[in-house]
Amino acid sequence: MITTIEADRYFHITGLTTTEIDDGISIAVRLAHTHSRRDGWEGVLVTRHEPGLYTVNLCSEIPYGITMERDLDSRAKLS
Repeated sequence: MITTIEADRYFHITGLTTTEIDDGISIAVRLAHTHSRRDGWEGVLVTRHEPGLYTVNLCSEIPYGITMERDLDSRAKLS
């Protein structure tokens, strides 16, 4: 499930299955890239907060045309 936080710039993605999450992230990244091409100066950041919870957003710290991933799930780091 995708929840739009800021139109074409910031999305929350939640899901119970890998397919749900992957599909949601793909759609959100595609929407963010479309907006980025109009502005021409921000990249896309995909962040994993915990299993089943991700955000996709435009980020001025990421170069235009680049998509980066970040994992903030502390449980993943402890394993």
